[in-house]
Amino acid sequence: MEYSAGFTKEKWSENDIAIIIELMLQGKSKKDILEEVTRKNLFQLRSPVSIKNRFNMVYNRAAALDDEMKQHFLGASDYDRKALTLYSFLQVYRLPLEFYLEVLVYKYEQQEALYRNDFHYFFEDKANVSEKVNGWRPETIKRLINTLLMFYLEAKMIEKIDQSKYTINPIHLSKNLKTYAEKNVPLLYSFSVLEKVNEL
Repeated sequence: MEYSAGFTKEKWSENDIAIIIELMLQGKSKKDILEEVTRKNLFQLRSPVSIKNRFNMVYNRAAALDDEMKQHFLGASDYDRKALTLYSFLQVYRLPLEFYLEVLVYKYEQQEALYRNDFHYFFEDKANVSEKVNGWRPETIKRLINTLLMFYLEAKMIEKIDQSKYTINPIHLSKNLKTYAEKNVPLLYSFSVLEKVNEL
């Protein structure tokens, strides 16, 4: 998976993912789902162009969930849905996944708080190993940081203490989802314990 700045345009999209999952589980093709979403304006957006842009992102994230997780998503508690929404994001984009593993899990294990500067240090490290990241403009990095912040705050994995400081918390998964994730989805299971997982 390449480094990509494409997630600057990502929204949390929890409800949109639920809409797509429901249509996927009915066995509809990607093309048919797009047609239905556009015709009925299921995302409640202003134009067909904005629907199409949102659709591709949301569809890719919904497709990152296996059938068991899709089924669970539709009837899930708030925390489970947040965990699955975050999981879908990390499955599609490499940088948010690496930030989770290299910064959030590490800091939680060290019992340290997360600081806004940690986001900047993370991108500085990536710029040293990737010419692509090194070529990104400061405003691109800023937008990427804002998106990362938004996702981890929405998932309740981080909580704001003040302007620059956050606590890091595991996500409480229901017993069913936690049991399934422990056996089948190491990354999702790790959200509940914030430990590095060997299979990743």
